[in-house]
Parts: sequence; structure tokens; C-alpha cells
Amino acid sequence: MVKQKKKKMKKNNIAPKKKTQSMINIRSILALLLILLLIGTAISPVFSETVTPNRDFSYESKLQARGLLADNDAVDEGEKAPETTPENTTDNAAQNTDDVSESTDVRAATYKDYAEFMLDYVNENYYKDVDQQKLIDGIYKGIFETLDKHSVYFTPEEYSEFNTDINGEFSGIGAVITNGENYVEVVSPIKETPAYEAGLLPGDRIATVNDADAKGWTTEKAISVIRGPAGTPVKIGILRNNSDEILYFDIVRAVITVKSVNYEMKKDNIGYIEITQFGDKTNAEFDEAIQYMIDNNVKKLVLDVRNNPGGYLDSAIHISDYFVEKGKEIVKVVYKDTTNQLYRAEKLKLDMDVVVLVNEGSASASEILSGTIQQNGTGIIVGDDTYGKGTVQNIVPLTNGGSIKLTIAEYLVPNDYHVDQNGIHPDVVVHGVTPDQRKLYSNFVPMNEKAPKYRGEISLNVYGAQQRLKFLDYEIDVDGKFGPKTEQVIKAFQASVGLRSTGVLNLETVSSLNQQAESMLRGEFDPQLNKAIELLKAK
Repeated sequence: MVKQKKKKMKKNNIAPKKKTQSMINIRSILALLLILLLIGTAISPVFSETVTPNRDFSYESKLQARGLLADNDAVDEGEKAPETTPENTTDNAAQNTDDVSESTDVRAATYKDYAEFMLDYVNENYYKDVDQQKLIDGIYKGIFETLDKHSVYFTPEEYSEFNTDINGEFSGIGAVITNGENYVEVVSPIKETPAYEAGLLPGDRIATVNDADAKGWTTEKAISVIRGPAGTPVKIGILRNNSDEILYFDIVRAVITVKSVNYEMKKDNIGYIEITQFGDKTNAEFDEAIQYMIDNNVKKLVLDVRNNPGGYLDSAIHISDYFVEKGKEIVKVVYKDTTNQLYRAEKLKLDMDVVVLVNEGSASASEILSGTIQQNGTGIIVGDDTYGKGTVQNIVPLTNGGSIKLTIAEYLVPNDYHVDQNGIHPDVVVHGVTPDQRKLYSNFVPMNEKAPKYRGEISLNVYGAQQRLKFLDYEIDVDGKFGPKTEQVIKAFQASVGLRSTGVLNLETVSSLNQQAESMLRGEFDPQLNKAIELLKAK
């Protein structure tokens, strides 16, 4: 267009002055800019289609009417908000204070509208079909996930599983599990259940269930998938120790009935009571166990709360009452805005010497029992440091069949000891099977040599025997050399399992070492219990 205009001027033989020429140049430039602006306006929607937000939503007018939609015209995408300068900092601060207060009031009054908008917006605009109920459950769960790890929203299915656990009967494989770093982990298989018989071990990580990747699953998710009708199969993929190889177990589900209290008599009239959880029937079952001990004139008692995740507060108080002098403190429950509750022993203390067994799986109500006994000085705590859960949750059933579990208080055991994040530290530390021991177990060499081994020899069987003896908590070097120290330790082991104490690594000793190592891994060989009995015998 500029060229066309110049040609016209030349044809008419016009010879403008210098000033006139400058005016023409300015007009030409303005005309060119106008043309470019018009062209840009025409093509901009084509080139900005994936960048400019689509503002043609049916929700917009509703949200604006409710004051929920941000004013994007003031600072639109791609624009920069004006910076606060020193001249207007004070005025802006005052204005912002008012805005925050007003905004808070709007959110409080119309939060339901936000939730409804988000659900509808996702349903109508997400690029795939979505499950409406999962979205709703996600909102509920998100609320509690911002609080603490013990506050949770249970879906109807999860709440049903929770009630099943606390009642002590379910259809599944019979393994106690807990959340791990990447995978749900087996705390322990319950004796005489499909999981136990199949060979699941403490520390096993559940990598797959029916070939579905279980990485990142919660305990609740794993339980809901693993459990099912009795008689039906489930395929469990296990990562053991540090190996990346998945071990597969085909397990047939069964009806699992778990008593929360088990008891028996040990040698030398020492009583033993195991509490697996503090559930609906625990008080009555414990009363029965105690009556058995009284009827049999038991004066020395082992209380075992290892791997007990807790349960009801009133059950922990009921059982603790047996082992605390009347009138002494059992536990204090500290609330946020209400009067604290202090619970004291109401009945006469049992005339029994008591040792309590604990480990890293002992939590919550287990820590109330063990902590109360320890702080009152009425028993000895043996084992490993406990979990350290010192908070109280309240269960509120919902009309949809689900429930919420909310942390409402912290509990303190006597002497205002804070269990939360601290745990109970044993008076006598005796380690159970640790992760390092499980790793050691996975690296055991086979003992396949058939000939007996004697002092002075170097062999693979000697090396394997030393590995197993170390795993069983004997002090021994693992070097494959059959020296005086190895001979001495083999003699001690042979005596402990009822073999002739010769110090010779014969086939009978090799077999017994294999059995004892596996038994310890499965919780059958128990150095913590042995220590408890030893301490009671010495009284």
C-alpha cells in the first residue's frame, strides 16, 4: 500500500516540501500499524487456541452470582499483577486485611458450592469418564489427610473391614499387615492360618495381589482386595528382604477367627497371656485368662503385647487396672478445649510379678498398658522400643455406611510421660528379628556338605553354620574357619536344643540350625520371651 501511494504521487508530479514529506511518512507508518493490528486481531484466535482459557462455561454466571469466581479480567493469563511500591504499601496492607476477612466469610458460607462446582466441572470437562463416588470419597479423604496420619475417612467398605477386624472374625488369609515405605508389609502371619501355612514371613512386602501392582496401596486398600469369600484363591506377590525378585504364593482364603487374648501355662508355673488387640471382646477374654491364672495359683506372669496395634481406650484401662495399686494413676487424656480426664485404678492390684513384652509393633493401647506398668514400677518391660502412638481417636458412623476417625486428644501415662512420637523404652532391651537380621537370613549359604566338620577345618558348611548362629544371637565371627570359638558356640547351641554337646558340626546339628533360624524368623524361637521367663525365675 505504501508503494501504491508513492507511485500516485509521482504520476501527478507533486514535489512536496520537507515538512509535508515528514507528515506523509508519519501517516504511512500509522496506516501500516493499523493494518498490522487488524491482521493480528483476525488471526490471533487461530494461533492462541490452546493457550487462551475457554471462558464459555455454563457455571460462570452461577459462580459470579455467588461471588465464587475470581475476576480474571483484572489480571488475565499472561498479564502480570502490579507490584506493590513503597508509596502504597500501607494502604494496600489495610485493604488486603479487609479482603481476607470478607473472603473467609464467603468461603465459610458457600464451601458446599465450591465442592459442587468442582465435582460438576470435573464430570463434564475431564477427558475421561470418572466415578462420581470416587470423587466424593476423595474430597472426604483429603480433609482428614491434612490433619494427621491417624485421622481418616472410611468408605462404607473400609468401615466394614475395620469393624470386622475389631470383632476378630473375617474371611481372608490370616496375615497382620501395616503400611510400609512403598508397599504394605506383613507384620506377622497368624499361626495355623493360610498365610502361615503358605510360608509368608514377617517383613515381606506385598508387591502384587492377583497380578495387580500393589505399590502405593494403603493397608485398607490391600485388605479390601486380599480378603474374600472362604474357599476362593488369591495370588500374592511378595518382595522379600532386599531382593527385586517377586515370590508368588497361591493362597486359599479361609474363615479366620482371631481371639484377642490367648493364654497358657509355661514351665515352673509361669503364666503367659498374649493380647493381640484391644477389641470388643478383649475385656471378657482377659478376665477369663486372669481367673485361670488365679485358679492355678500363678505368681509370675508374662504379658505379651508385641505387634498389638491397640484398640479401645476403655479396654486398655480395664486391663491396666489389674496391675496398678488402687488409687494410682493409669492414664490422663488431654483434650483441646475441655477438662482433661484422669483415670485411676479402682481395684486391688494382683499379687503377681509381671514382665511385659513389647516391640516396634506395640502401639496405642498397648503403650498405655506397658507405660502404666513401667511408670508405676509394678513390672518390667522387655523387648524393643514401641511404636509411639499417644493419641486418641473417636469413631463417628455416617449415614452413608462409612465413618470418620478423628484424633480428639493426646494421652499421657503416669508422670505426664508423652508416649506420642517417643514410645515406651524397655527396661531390658532384647531385640527380636530386625530388618538387618532378615537381610542376613536372605544371604544364608546352603549347608549341603554331607560329611561332619571338625575343629581346624574350613568349609561352606562351617560358614553357613556361623551365619545361622549369628542370626540366633550368638557371638561368633562369620569367616568359614572352624576355630575354638566356633566349637564353643556350637557346643552351647547343641545343649540349648537337646543335642549331645560335642562341638562337632554333624548333620543333626546342621538340620537343627536350619530349623531354629527359620523358627526365629517366624516368631517360634523367641529370645524376648526366653528373657522374660529368665527374669521371672530369678525373682
